Amino acid sequence: MSFPEPQLNNTTTENESVATSQSKRRESISVPSLSIEFDGGTHIIIRPNRVIRGKHTDKHLGKVILVNTDTLNITRVRIKFRAEEIATVKVDEGGADSKGDWIHEMMTTFFDIDFKLFGQESLPYAQCGWEEVEPGRHEYPFALKFPNVNFPPSMDEPAGFGVRFIWSAQADGPALQSGVKSKEYITPYRPILVSMPDKEWVYKTTVSKEKKALIEVQAKLDKQAYCPDETFQMQLNMTMLHSDSKITGLTFKFRKHHEGKMLVQQGTAFRESVRVVLQDNATVQPNKAISQPIQFVIPTRLVSPSFTSRHTRVHYDICIQASIEQQGHLFKSSYFSEFAIPIAIANLPADQLLRVPNLTSIKDYRHSKECPLFFDPQLDEPPLPQGLPSELIGPLTSALLNTPQQTGEDQPPSYFSLPELPPQFEIRKERNEKTSFLSRQARGSLQSTELIEATVIPGLFDED
Repeated sequence: MSFPEPQLNNTTTENESVATSQSKRRESISVPSLSIEFDGGTHIIIRPNRVIRGKHTDKHLGKVILVNTDTLNITRVRIKFRAEEIATVKVDEGGADSKGDWIHEMMTTFFDIDFKLFGQESLPYAQCGWEEVEPGRHEYPFALKFPNVNFPPSMDEPAGFGVRFIWSAQADGPALQSGVKSKEYITPYRPILVSMPDKEWVYKTTVSKEKKALIEVQAKLDKQAYCPDETFQMQLNMTMLHSDSKITGLTFKFRKHHEGKMLVQQGTAFRESVRVVLQDNATVQPNKAISQPIQFVIPTRLVSPSFTSRHTRVHYDICIQASIEQQGHLFKSSYFSEFAIPIAIANLPADQLLRVPNLTSIKDYRHSKECPLFFDPQLDEPPLPQGLPSELIGPLTSALLNTPQQTGEDQPPSYFSLPELPPQFEIRKERNEKTSFLSRQARGSLQSTELIEATVIPGLFDED
């Protein structure tokens, strides 16, 4: 009896060839892409009262770029811009085997806006049609005016805390189908904070060791606040209070402190990180009393203004570390002692106050509802906002809609008897701040290894 020869190898070869052809076919299919280019490239920095534009060949206009090799059906192309502050802490809430560790996350969105660059507007009372976009490279210019408002500066410290300003672009598909999205572009933001006028001040303290006074310190500084690229100057006087001790060396550090906090069930969860921005040694002659000038230039890198927000605080100091040598009856001993002198950091010197337009009218984000505004990129500035701030609408509505008492029987209708508010008394577009809160077990979470357990101050629920 004869048997047919097995065909397994041929079938396998055919399957491999089919898989290879399908793989090549998938590789040949080009996926449409969206991207954003800014005027200034990756070096763009957002500031209050500034117009942001993308990179473009005409008038430095911003642009969203759509590249497609096949015809697309698109309802609209939008550019989106949002700002958010995130606070994330890991807290031990009791339990064994790390089951009591929980991660709490609070995200506050300062604003979230979008703007139609192509296609139809979304209407609350009608469905939207779509249009065919031919294959090729399509550019959609944009421009945005940032309000004259100081928001918290961009930051990503301590771990789990951050403030980010994020751009993205989106092409909506037909009939509410998903479309094409770009990656997220994070741009730095810096508020404008003016330093106070120069004023000398003296820092005094007594450094102790084991509850015994050790060193008398007096430091004379030329001013209270500094800007990057300015020269820090200080005359440091230190006197030992023990006759058998002397100062043999000095080290100074310019430090940046990031503090993060968030309210949890037990109280306030607290995290801190300290970054040494600059460090150097001062040459001193060993003595019981020294008078040493300290001078250095405030760096520009890693130095943002001192600022506080809902969850974070950024502040600076100069840490002085002194090497002490003590002569005992038989042996000498050496140890270190340190103290910190607070300083404020701004980003605009006081003598340049009048050089920035509308600087004195900048508002704090906690007291303003002004929102960034996209506008026609062919214009230099956006049109003046229409309508009134929401805080004025209540009193005006009451005044306009309450009809005064009429003395006559057939009086004509007055201005105050209008059935609805005139257009000029409508509410202008304002930002809506929203907050979301999430909790999850730390075990199995990707963030668990990145986060250090926060210090919880029980019973403290003060957000200020």
